Amino acid sequence: MAILELVLGIFPAIKAIIIAIIPLGFLIFIHELGHFLAAKKSGIKVNTFSIGFGPRIVGYMYKGTEYRLSWLPFGGYVQMEGENPNEQTGAEGEFASASLGKRAFVVIAGPAVNLLFGVLAYWIVFSVGINAGTIGLINGLTGQAIGLDQKGVKIGMMADHSPALAAGVMSDDTIISLNGEAIPNDARFRELVMLNPEKELELVVEREGSLKTLTVVPDAIPDTIGDSDGILHVSFKYDTIVKQIDPDSSAEKAGLIVGDQIESINGQSIYNTPYFGPRIWSDTANWIDEKYRSIYEEINENKDVVTLGVRRDEEKLTFKLPVEWDLKAKVVEKSTAHKAGIRTGDILTTFNGQTVDSKSLYSQIEAAADMPVTLGFIRDGTLRTYTISPEDKSKSDTDGTFYGIIWNNSLSGMLLKRQEIPTQYYSLIGAFNNGVKTSWLTCTAIVRILKKLFEGEVKPNDLAGAVGIATMTNTMFENVGLNSLLFFIGFISINLAIVNLLPIPIADGGHLLFFTLEKIRGRPIPLKAQAIIQQVTVILIIALFIYITWYDGLRLFHSLRN
Repeated sequence: MAILELVLGIFPAIKAIIIAIIPLGFLIFIHELGHFLAAKKSGIKVNTFSIGFGPRIVGYMYKGTEYRLSWLPFGGYVQMEGENPNEQTGAEGEFASASLGKRAFVVIAGPAVNLLFGVLAYWIVFSVGINAGTIGLINGLTGQAIGLDQKGVKIGMMADHSPALAAGVMSDDTIISLNGEAIPNDARFRELVMLNPEKELELVVEREGSLKTLTVVPDAIPDTIGDSDGILHVSFKYDTIVKQIDPDSSAEKAGLIVGDQIESINGQSIYNTPYFGPRIWSDTANWIDEKYRSIYEEINENKDVVTLGVRRDEEKLTFKLPVEWDLKAKVVEKSTAHKAGIRTGDILTTFNGQTVDSKSLYSQIEAAADMPVTLGFIRDGTLRTYTISPEDKSKSDTDGTFYGIIWNNSLSGMLLKRQEIPTQYYSLIGAFNNGVKTSWLTCTAIVRILKKLFEGEVKPNDLAGAVGIATMTNTMFENVGLNSLLFFIGFISINLAIVNLLPIPIADGGHLLFFTLEKIRGRPIPLKAQAIIQQVTVILIIALFIYITWYDGLRLFHSLRN
């Protein structure tokens, strides 16, 4: 039994590795394919074109080139005649014997293919249409508000200990710029704050039509690798709308409809969608959860009525409803709860025979840890009882759920949600234009990070290597849509193009640097000097790879532990 559990436990890990390796391997493969096609076009002899690395599985010779499949399916490589300085004889068909222009063409073809694939991937992403998740990903990776007509970011709730609050920032303020840089979206704002722990930042905020300049110093919090990140302990304002209304509920009888925007509760402005589930009562609740607690408790101070300020289109309305709470289950498919018969929308009434509400549920769950529990639910007016045991726990039970149940606390028969950004659709031409624009923004974002790396503002351990990229790819496959995943792969492809063009001796950019020096000198760099430079660079690159991979591993370990 233990062996079976071990084998079954390994399968998800194998799946994760495959999902992570395939996209990165594909990008390396098309990079090498670019070199291969350019070499063939230039009359340079290609000895080997391999899909994958390591020992040969199968292969065949065709017109002087061995096309092979190798054991490690991680990209591929091209081996050209005379490519290694120690193997050059000056014979025709060798890489070094080709003209300077042809050699430069071969070298630049790899990054060019990666860049073109990035543009193609972005074109497809915009052609399909970008939803809120993809827009957030694009904005976070490029630092630009693609798909949004946005000027600055609105501040929502703030912690009582927030440096922003102490500096005079108020909820509903719009952050226009930080240290002179215009703020296009919340992702860029977070990035700038994160990079400047305990440093004075100049904020320009818009409040009621006028601009104010404030100075704020972000707190420093430890990150996962022992450094510090800046944080202001603020949230960003998003509209709250009615997601669902139960038939014959108090909300429906009062006249509320799906899509109404909730602006205030009992006269208190709402800057973020309040969550009233049991999580806010946990020992690990954060300051945002504490804010939601205070709203929940304020509602319950008046047991009879809750007053809602509502915006419907351009009209402002007020509704008074009886205070009624229902703990509704949202059930993960094939989870323990789902197999037991519990369904999404069922209303929890009892926990091990005791009445339950949002505030008491968390402590009851804690008290019943690792023991069978009996849950009473109402569905269609009928009380149903289910018993769940830890022995029945399913692998489909999502982390952070109770046997696959996510709890929603319904207020007076309605559920609330954050207003989502509508999916943006484009024509093929519009999608292409946005794809090219986003590719350019990606290039500038990468160059900006590299500049900060050389200036010391960004540390090498902040970068992601193969492990980090693979981890992010697998996470995106599991948690976001294919459109967002395709964008991320396109982003990595453009990264490969830019990084390969850096003037590092063993990179494509290093070859171009040697070619430039050859053009200036009128003769090639001596082979011995090339070999020494490349050997030293290889050692440094391996050291950097180990360094970055170590911190990738620390981040992965930290995420798995939590």
